Parts: sequence; C-alpha cells; structure tokens
Amino acid sequence: MSHGRIAVLVSNDLEFDQRVRKTCGTLAEAGWEPVLIGRRMRFADPRALDRPGVSRRMWLGVRSGPLFYLALQWGMVRALRRCQREGGYKAIWANDLDTLWPAVWAARKWGWALAYDSHEWFTEAEGLKGKPVRKAIWKWWERRCFAPLSKMLTVNEAIANAYRKEYGLEVGVVPNVSERMDPAMPMPRSGLGWPEERTVLLIQGAFMDRDRGALDAVRALVHLPDCHLALIGAGPEHAQAADVAAQCGVADRVHVHDRMPFASLRRCTAAADIGLSLDRPTVDNFRFSLPNKLFDYLHAGLPVVCSDLPVAGKFVQEEGIGAVAKNADNAADIARAVSAAVEQVLSTPPAKAHLAAVARRHHWEAHKETLLAAIHPLD
Repeated sequence: MSHGRIAVLVSNDLEFDQRVRKTCGTLAEAGWEPVLIGRRMRFADPRALDRPGVSRRMWLGVRSGPLFYLALQWGMVRALRRCQREGGYKAIWANDLDTLWPAVWAARKWGWALAYDSHEWFTEAEGLKGKPVRKAIWKWWERRCFAPLSKMLTVNEAIANAYRKEYGLEVGVVPNVSERMDPAMPMPRSGLGWPEERTVLLIQGAFMDRDRGALDAVRALVHLPDCHLALIGAGPEHAQAADVAAQCGVADRVHVHDRMPFASLRRCTAAADIGLSLDRPTVDNFRFSLPNKLFDYLHAGLPVVCSDLPVAGKFVQEEGIGAVAKNADNAADIARAVSAAVEQVLSTPPAKAHLAAVARRHHWEAHKETLLAAIHPLD
C-alpha cells in the first residue's frame, strides 16, 4: 500500500550520505515514495544516484558562511513549492538542523506529517567550537524549530538524552549501523596500491574534519614499521595527510583515496586488516559519537581500534571487537597510544566468528519500526 510521496531534505550533495540512503530504502519498503532533495556541489557526479525514489539537486552558488545557509533555506522552500505543485505529498523528512525550518514551514502550510533525524549533536559540532556568537544563533534557531515537534530521531542514547533533557521530546534512537548484507568481495590490493603481505590499517569518512583522527593515524605509523595506512574520504585532515606523512617519513606507507560510491567502498573496507575510528574528544559531538565507519568495519569483518570515548570506546570494549587507544594530551602521545592499541589487536585479534556474531546483532533492519514511527503530525 502506498502512503504517498515524502520529501527528504538534506544539505549535502546526496552521493555519500549512507544514513540518508538507508533511510530512503526503509521508507520505500514501507510504501512511501521518497523524493530526495539536496544540493549539487562542484565536483558531484552528474550520473543518476543509487537511491530509492527520485533525487533532485539544487545549485546554490555559495558553499559556506551565513549566505550559504540563507541560500539553502530559500532553495529548500523553492523545491518544496515544486513538490506541492506536483501533488501527492503526505510527509516531509528533515535530516539535521540546517534543513528543519523549511520542513516545519511546509508541514504547517500544507498539513504534511514530519520527521526529524538529527545525525549528530548539531550545536556541539566541531565547526562551532570557539565561536560563541555563531553557536548562540544556532541554539536560538534550534529552539524555534523544535517548538512544534513532539518527537525526533538521533543516532545514540547519549545525544538522545541531551535532547530529552533540554526539550522534553520523545527521542527515538536509530544508530549508524550497517545493513544486513552478504560480505563484500575484497577489492584486489594491487589495484589500490596496497601491499599484499603487510597489515593495512584503514580510516574512512565522507568528511574528515579537524580532530577526526586521520592525522593521528598517519603519525602512529612511525611506531608501526610493518603497517600501511589507507585513507578514504575527503575533508581537511584527508587533504593534509600526504604532507604530514612526508614530514613523518612514512609517505611510502600512506595511501590516500578520494570518496567513492558505497559499493566500491565496501570492497575496499573488506580488503583492509584493521579499521580505525580515532575522533578526539574536543567537542561533545565527537565525544558522544558512534560513527558509521565503526559498523562498516564490523560488518566487513575488521577488528577496530577506537578512541577512548564514552559511547564508541565503550561499545568496542563491551563487544570485544578490538582495542581502545587511551586519550593523551598531545599528538606524539596520541600516536603512541594508537600504535599500542594496533599492536594489541595484532597480538590478540578477535575471532572472525565473534565479529560476525556481533555484526548480526547490530544492523539497520532492527531499527526500522523506530525510524518509521518518527513520522508524525505537528502539534
């Protein structure tokens, strides 16, 4: 039975957001017709996207700063007016705070149901660190946008509890877990430039922002002479990795790859030996994160080396899927802590059967009811 069309709003370029891809798949399976609305970036792949439903991209002309957010809001409103003219829309799904106001506006104006999914603790993000005025503006914006909501989604209990405490909302939790899929065929290492007989560490991420651990992983190679490191993604630390590797004298053991389609990424993940998730606890959004990549590693059968963080570190330790790198105060000590955790995994690796059993307990399909229950009429 068809529930009608649902507009799905996201502020990125649609290509690499795994959570949105999985959300659209779940909505389609439940009888919704998702229409995904995002933006077209300069280097976006113009080909059709591997997403259920229809995908539409807006060209905004600006990429950052206040003008970007103004352009994004106006672009979303224009796109939603087009949706209303087409007809058949019954609901709207907003991903993250920067798309929520257009969604609330449309839901109120045309009587659509609404769902809000906060992929992170938006007002505690790295980009707002040390910027009290900008953070205060976003907090004000959040309060205005949250006022008509009675429920929402987020990615883990720590962030959910923060929203419950501040706003009194019903907050469902859908972690950034992977889908149940057959294991991917590993990409041949020769085609990636990775050595066949060496341990390859992997850190992947659609956007490697400051303090996401990519450069800490590079520096750790100084203490791991038999290991290579592969980085797959984009962002500030991804862009700096080659230079830092040269400074550390490990350039021949660092392999930097751009972002790639999900199917290719799965095969690359499966070709590595250990997955790294090394966010520093510099902001609450990192401190309480439970990243996509951690579950991507797990479902690929890779043990994990993780930062000592309250949510991610606890998960790795309690599930017995790898080792935790103890926190340190400077880059050199962090590198030594990461290398010690890698050595621990190499000396006593978790059994493949154990990793597979943990993966079977943590998958996207287990959270479909929670996800679909987030669609609700506004108060």
